[in-house]
Amino acid sequence: MKISLERRVLETVAELALVPPPLRLFPERGPYWPESERWAMNNGVALTSGGRLWASWVGGGDSPEAYTVCAFSDDGGATWSPPALVVDGHDPERIPFPRANIIANLWTDPAGHLRLFFSQSMWHNDGRMGVWETVCVNPDAPRPEWTPPRRLCDGAAINKPIVMRDGLWLLPFERPRTWGPWAGLFGTDTVDSAAGVIVSEDGGLSWRKRGEVAVPNSDWPEPHLVERKDGSLRMFLRSCTGLLASDSEDDGQSWGPARKPDGMDNPAARYQVRRLASGNWLFVKHNAPPDSFNGNLRIGISAYLSRDEGATWEGGLVLDDRPHTTYPDVEEGPDGMIYVTHDFERGRAAEIILHIFTEGDVLSRSFASPRSRHGLRVMKAMGTEYNRLSCRCP
Repeated sequence: MKISLERRVLETVAELALVPPPLRLFPERGPYWPESERWAMNNGVALTSGGRLWASWVGGGDSPEAYTVCAFSDDGGATWSPPALVVDGHDPERIPFPRANIIANLWTDPAGHLRLFFSQSMWHNDGRMGVWETVCVNPDAPRPEWTPPRRLCDGAAINKPIVMRDGLWLLPFERPRTWGPWAGLFGTDTVDSAAGVIVSEDGGLSWRKRGEVAVPNSDWPEPHLVERKDGSLRMFLRSCTGLLASDSEDDGQSWGPARKPDGMDNPAARYQVRRLASGNWLFVKHNAPPDSFNGNLRIGISAYLSRDEGATWEGGLVLDDRPHTTYPDVEEGPDGMIYVTHDFERGRAAEIILHIFTEGDVLSRSFASPRSRHGLRVMKAMGTEYNRLSCRCP
C-alpha cells in the first residue's frame, strides 16, 4: 500500500515523542515560577514517609504548550517551595513542533519512593501518547533527585496506582480518543476511547500491560481502580454523559462493558474514588448535573463516604462551592488525614487549592477536626491571563 508523504512526515514527527524529555530540577526564577505562569491545572498530591507534601500541576495551558511542575511543602501545606521539578519536552530550537507533558500524577510507593507518572505526546494528543515514569528515592531531601525518565506504555495515567492485597501494583491508564492531524495514524480508535491497566509484580522494576475496555462517548476516560473485599476490581471511568464503571474478576486481565453505576454520578469532569485505610470508600465529586461538558457546571466539589463499597453514600463535605473548580486528586496519610488538591479558574485566578480533613469531617459535613484545613493555596499563577489557542477541554 502506498503511504502518502503527509503520513510519513507525521510518523517521523511522532517519533520525537519517544525521546525522553529533560528534567529541570529547581529551575532558576523565570518561566516556570508562579509570577511568570498564566495557567494552572491540577495534577495531584502525595505525602512522603517523612511527612512532606508534594503537589503537581500543569503549566503552559490546556494545549500543546503544556508542561508539568512539582513543588513541596514541609509545613503541612501552609507554604510551598519554588518549582522543584519541571518536565518540559518543548525545545523550539531543535523540535519545531510542540511536545506536550499535560497529564501526570504523584504516588508514594510502599518503599517510600516518590513516583511521577507523566504523559508525553506530540501536539495535544498524537494518537499514541505515552505513560512515562521518573522516581525520586530521596523525596524528603533538601534537593530531591529523580531518575532518568522511562516510557512504560502507550496512553496517559492521571490517577494513582493501587496495591492489591497480594502485593500486585496496578496502574490505570487511558487511551484518549484522537483528533487532529494524527487521528488514526497508529490504528487507534477514533470513535471510542479506551482504558486499561499495567501491572508490576516486582515493586515497580518492570511493568506489563493487561486488559482494557472501550469507553463510549468519552474524550478522556481518566480511570480509577478500587479493589473490592472479594478481590474483584472496579474501574471508574469518565464519559461525556457522566460516570461509568467496568468490573474485572481476574486482576485486570479482562473487563466487562462500561456502564453507569447505581447511586454514583458526576459531570464530564475529573473526580476521585478511593478505598481508604479504614475500608470505607471516598468519593470526591461535583454536585452539578452530569449532562454537559460545560465548565460552568463544575461546581460544588464535595466529599462523600461509603461503608458498603459504593452501594450508598453518606456525608457531603463541601470543599469548594465556587464555579470553575475542578480536577481533584486525593492522598491519605498514615494517621487517616485526607488531602485533596484541585484547581480554580485555570486561566483566570489560576490557583491550586489544598484541603485537609478526616472521615469524621465528611460525615459531619464540616472541617471540625483540629488538624483539618480548608482552602490552603498551593500556587497562584500571576502572569498575564491565559489566551486559549488550541485545546480540547479535559
